Amino acid sequence: MKKLIILLVPALLMLASCHSSKKVTKDKEDKTKPTTTVTTPTTTPTKSPDKQDSELNKTKIAVGTNFTSKVKVTITQEGKEITTNGNLRMRYGDVIQLTLVDPLVGIAEIGRIELSPEKMLIIDRVNKRYVDTTYEEFTAFKSRNIDFKTIQDFFWQESKKGDQFAYTIPAKKDIKLDLKLSNKGNNANWDAHTTVSGKYTKTDANKLFGSMIGQ
Repeated sequence: MKKLIILLVPALLMLASCHSSKKVTKDKEDKTKPTTTVTTPTTTPTKSPDKQDSELNKTKIAVGTNFTSKVKVTITQEGKEITTNGNLRMRYGDVIQLTLVDPLVGIAEIGRIELSPEKMLIIDRVNKRYVDTTYEEFTAFKSRNIDFKTIQDFFWQESKKGDQFAYTIPAKKDIKLDLKLSNKGNNANWDAHTTVSGKYTKTDANKLFGSMIGQ
Protein backbone atom coordinates (compact mmCIF):
# COMPACT_ATOMS: atom_id res chain seq x y z
CA MET A 1 0.00 0.00 0.00
CA LYS A 2 2.90 2.37 0.64
CA LYS A 3 3.77 2.14 -3.06
CA LEU A 4 0.30 3.13 -4.25
CA ILE A 5 0.96 6.86 -4.57
CA ILE A 6 4.36 6.22 -6.16
CA LEU A 7 2.75 3.97 -8.78
CA LEU A 8 -0.40 6.01 -9.34
CA VAL A 9 1.32 9.28 -10.12
CA PRO A 10 3.50 8.04 -13.03
CA ALA A 11 0.52 6.07 -14.33
CA LEU A 12 -1.62 9.20 -14.48
CA LEU A 13 1.24 11.17 -15.99
CA MET A 14 1.71 8.59 -18.71
CA LEU A 15 -2.03 8.66 -19.44
CA ALA A 16 -1.84 12.41 -19.93
CA SER A 17 1.27 11.93 -22.03
CA CYS A 18 -0.44 9.43 -24.35
CA HIS A 19 -3.43 11.73 -24.68
CA SER A 20 -1.16 14.66 -25.50
CA SER A 21 0.82 12.66 -28.08
CA LYS A 22 -2.34 11.51 -29.87
CA LYS A 23 -3.67 15.07 -29.97
CA VAL A 24 -0.41 16.44 -31.41
CA THR A 25 -0.29 13.67 -34.04
CA LYS A 26 -3.89 14.34 -35.10
CA ASP A 27 -3.25 18.06 -35.34
CA LYS A 28 -0.24 17.42 -37.57
CA GLU A 29 -2.26 15.10 -39.81
CA ASP A 30 -5.02 17.68 -40.16
CA LYS A 31 -2.54 20.39 -41.11
CA THR A 32 -0.93 18.25 -43.82
CA LYS A 33 -4.18 17.47 -45.61
CA PRO A 34 -4.27 19.14 -49.07
CA THR A 35 -6.71 21.96 -49.63
CA THR A 36 -9.34 21.20 -52.28
CA THR A 37 -12.16 23.14 -53.86
CA VAL A 38 -15.56 21.57 -53.24
CA THR A 39 -18.72 22.46 -55.15
CA THR A 40 -21.95 22.93 -53.22
CA PRO A 41 -23.59 19.50 -52.79
CA THR A 42 -27.19 18.96 -53.79
CA THR A 43 -27.87 17.09 -50.53
CA THR A 44 -26.72 17.66 -46.97
CA PRO A 45 -24.08 15.05 -46.03
CA THR A 46 -24.63 12.94 -42.93
CA LYS A 47 -22.09 13.54 -40.17
CA SER A 48 -19.86 10.58 -39.41
CA PRO A 49 -19.70 9.14 -35.85
CA ASP A 50 -16.12 10.41 -35.54
CA LYS A 51 -17.26 13.93 -36.42
CA GLN A 52 -20.08 13.72 -33.91
CA ASP A 53 -17.72 12.48 -31.18
CA SER A 54 -15.31 15.30 -31.98
CA GLU A 55 -18.05 17.91 -31.67
CA LEU A 56 -19.21 16.35 -28.38
CA ASN A 57 -15.71 16.65 -26.93
CA LYS A 58 -15.59 20.32 -27.94
CA THR A 59 -18.73 21.14 -25.95
CA LYS A 60 -17.91 24.22 -23.92
CA ILE A 61 -17.77 23.86 -20.15
CA ALA A 62 -18.22 26.95 -18.01
CA VAL A 63 -15.27 27.93 -15.83
CA GLY A 64 -16.05 26.97 -12.26
CA THR A 65 -18.24 23.98 -13.17
CA ASN A 66 -17.86 21.24 -10.55
CA PHE A 67 -17.60 17.49 -11.04
CA THR A 68 -17.43 15.08 -8.11
CA SER A 69 -17.31 11.31 -7.98
CA LYS A 70 -16.34 8.37 -5.83
CA VAL A 71 -13.51 6.43 -7.42
CA LYS A 72 -12.13 2.93 -7.10
CA VAL A 73 -8.50 2.70 -8.21
CA THR A 74 -6.76 -0.54 -9.13
CA ILE A 75 -3.10 -0.63 -10.15
CA THR A 76 -1.42 -3.76 -11.47
CA GLN A 77 2.30 -4.09 -12.10
CA GLU A 78 4.36 -7.27 -12.51
CA GLY A 79 1.39 -9.38 -11.46
CA LYS A 80 0.87 -7.49 -8.19
CA GLU A 81 -2.42 -5.69 -7.70
CA ILE A 82 -3.32 -2.86 -5.33
CA THR A 83 -6.87 -1.54 -4.96
CA THR A 84 -8.23 1.34 -2.93
CA ASN A 85 -11.02 3.90 -2.97
CA GLY A 86 -11.12 7.66 -3.00
CA ASN A 87 -12.68 10.77 -4.47
CA LEU A 88 -12.24 12.62 -7.76
CA ARG A 89 -13.15 16.28 -7.60
CA MET A 90 -12.74 18.77 -10.43
CA ARG A 91 -13.52 22.45 -10.83
CA TYR A 92 -13.18 23.44 -14.46
CA GLY A 93 -10.37 25.93 -15.09
CA ASP A 94 -9.23 25.73 -11.47
CA VAL A 95 -8.25 22.31 -10.10
CA ILE A 96 -8.28 18.53 -10.47
CA GLN A 97 -8.09 16.73 -7.12
CA LEU A 98 -7.79 12.99 -6.53
CA THR A 99 -7.71 11.71 -2.94
CA LEU A 100 -7.10 8.10 -1.91
CA VAL A 101 -8.04 6.41 1.36
CA ASP A 102 -6.64 3.44 3.26
CA PRO A 103 -8.63 0.38 2.06
CA LEU A 104 -8.40 -1.23 5.51
CA VAL A 105 -9.61 1.72 7.59
CA GLY A 106 -11.79 3.14 4.84
CA ILE A 107 -11.65 6.81 5.88
CA ALA A 108 -8.00 7.67 6.55
CA GLU A 109 -6.50 9.55 3.59
CA ILE A 110 -3.21 8.10 2.38
CA GLY A 111 -2.50 10.44 -0.50
CA ARG A 112 -3.64 13.33 -2.64
CA ILE A 113 -2.91 14.56 -6.17
CA GLU A 114 -3.93 18.17 -6.82
CA LEU A 115 -3.35 19.82 -10.18
CA SER A 116 -4.00 23.50 -10.84
CA PRO A 117 -3.15 25.70 -13.84
CA GLU A 118 0.09 26.88 -12.20
CA LYS A 119 1.41 23.79 -10.41
CA MET A 120 1.05 20.19 -9.32
CA LEU A 121 0.85 19.15 -5.67
CA ILE A 122 1.26 15.51 -4.60
CA ILE A 123 0.95 14.56 -0.93
CA ASP A 124 2.12 11.20 0.38
CA ARG A 125 0.56 11.06 3.84
CA VAL A 126 1.99 7.62 4.62
CA ASN A 127 5.59 8.75 4.32
CA LYS A 128 4.92 12.39 5.33
CA ARG A 129 6.33 13.91 2.14
CA TYR A 130 5.06 16.03 -0.73
CA VAL A 131 5.88 17.35 -4.19
CA ASP A 132 5.08 20.96 -5.08
CA THR A 133 6.32 21.91 -8.54
CA THR A 134 5.37 23.60 -11.81
CA TYR A 135 4.80 21.91 -15.15
CA GLU A 136 7.97 23.56 -16.48
CA GLU A 137 10.09 22.30 -13.59
CA PHE A 138 8.85 18.74 -13.86
CA THR A 139 10.87 17.16 -16.67
CA ALA A 140 8.31 14.44 -17.45
CA PHE A 141 5.71 17.09 -18.21
CA LYS A 142 7.96 19.54 -20.00
CA SER A 143 9.48 16.91 -22.33
CA ARG A 144 6.01 15.73 -23.35
CA ASN A 145 4.44 19.20 -23.66
CA ILE A 146 1.92 18.42 -20.92
CA ASP A 147 0.21 21.21 -19.05
CA PHE A 148 -2.90 21.63 -16.94
CA LYS A 149 -5.16 22.01 -19.97
CA THR A 150 -3.92 18.72 -21.43
CA ILE A 151 -4.75 16.82 -18.26
CA GLN A 152 -8.02 18.69 -17.71
CA ASP A 153 -9.24 17.89 -21.23
CA PHE A 154 -8.42 14.23 -20.71
CA PHE A 155 -10.22 13.85 -17.38
CA TRP A 156 -13.33 15.81 -18.37
CA GLN A 157 -13.68 13.93 -21.65
CA GLU A 158 -13.22 10.53 -19.98
CA SER A 159 -15.67 11.34 -17.19
CA LYS A 160 -18.31 12.27 -19.82
CA LYS A 161 -17.77 9.08 -21.81
CA GLY A 162 -18.52 6.60 -19.05
CA ASP A 163 -17.77 5.29 -15.59
CA GLN A 164 -14.47 3.52 -16.15
CA PHE A 165 -10.95 4.32 -17.39
CA ALA A 166 -8.95 1.16 -18.12
CA TYR A 167 -5.50 1.42 -19.67
CA THR A 168 -2.14 -0.30 -19.78
CA ILE A 169 0.49 2.40 -19.54
CA PRO A 170 3.89 1.70 -21.14
CA ALA A 171 6.69 2.41 -18.67
CA LYS A 172 9.92 0.72 -17.63
CA LYS A 173 7.59 -1.82 -16.04
CA ASP A 174 4.13 -1.56 -17.62
CA ILE A 175 1.36 -0.35 -15.31
CA LYS A 176 -2.27 -1.32 -15.72
CA LEU A 177 -4.53 1.39 -14.35
CA ASP A 178 -8.24 0.96 -13.75
CA LEU A 179 -10.42 3.80 -12.40
CA LYS A 180 -14.11 3.16 -11.76
CA LEU A 181 -16.37 6.14 -11.07
CA SER A 182 -19.61 6.12 -9.09
CA ASN A 183 -21.99 8.59 -7.44
CA LYS A 184 -21.24 11.28 -10.02
CA GLY A 185 -22.40 14.75 -9.14
CA ASN A 186 -21.59 18.46 -9.16
CA ASN A 187 -21.18 19.21 -5.45
CA ALA A 188 -19.40 22.54 -4.88
CA ASN A 189 -18.88 22.11 -1.14
CA TRP A 190 -15.23 21.03 -0.98
CA ASP A 191 -11.83 22.65 -0.45
CA ALA A 192 -10.22 23.08 -3.85
CA HIS A 193 -6.71 23.95 -2.69
CA THR A 194 -4.70 22.17 0.00
CA THR A 195 -2.26 23.68 2.49
CA VAL A 196 0.55 21.27 3.39
CA SER A 197 1.45 20.83 7.04
CA GLY A 198 4.93 21.79 8.21
CA LYS A 199 5.36 18.18 9.37
CA TYR A 200 5.79 17.06 5.77
CA THR A 201 9.10 17.02 3.87
CA LYS A 202 9.28 18.48 0.37
CA THR A 203 10.61 16.04 -2.24
CA ASP A 204 11.91 16.61 -5.76
CA ALA A 205 9.45 15.27 -8.35
CA ASN A 206 12.13 14.42 -10.91
CA LYS A 207 14.03 12.26 -8.42
CA LEU A 208 10.90 10.61 -7.06
CA PHE A 209 9.17 9.69 -10.34
CA GLY A 210 11.81 10.04 -13.04
CA SER A 211 13.16 6.49 -12.85
CA MET A 212 9.66 5.01 -13.30
CA ILE A 213 8.52 7.31 -16.08
CA GLY A 214 11.72 7.26 -18.07
CA GLN A 215 12.26 10.99 -18.61
